[in-house]
Amino acid sequence: MPKIIIHTNIKNEDIPDDFEEKVAQKVSEVVGYPIEIIYVSVTPGDRMIHNGSRDPMAFVDIDTALNFNEEVNPGYTVKFQDFFTKALNIPLSRLVLHYHDAKVSDYGVYRRAPEYKHEQYFSQ
Repeated sequence: MPKIIIHTNIKNEDIPDDFEEKVAQKVSEVVGYPIEIIYVSVTPGDRMIHNGSRDPMAFVDIDTALNFNEEVNPGYTVKFQDFFTKALNIPLSRLVLHYHDAKVSDYGVYRRAPEYKHEQYFSQ
C-alpha cells in the first residue's frame, strides 16, 4: 500500500484541484501498484525552508512495501521529479523526494471486495 505524504509551502488555492488523483495515478504507473490501494495526503501552506530559502517547494515522502532500493530509486527519481516539478510549477532544486521501503506487515488496513478489485491485496 503506497503512502505518499506531500508537504509544501504552496498555498492550497495554487495546487490543482485534481492533484491527489494525479499523484495516485503517477505512483501507480511508476511503482506498479493498483490505484485503489494508494494513499495520498497533501499538506499545503506549510512553513518550510530549504537551501536557505522559503521559495515554493515540496517535500515528498513515498512509503511502500518491497519496492525501493538503491538500484531502482534513481529511475523512480527521474520520473517523480518530472511529474512533481511540472504539477506544482516548482524548479527541480525545490523538490525533495524521500523513499521509505516498508514491509507488508507494517500496514494495518482492511481490504475486501467490492471496494478493492485486486485479490492479492485483500486483508488476510
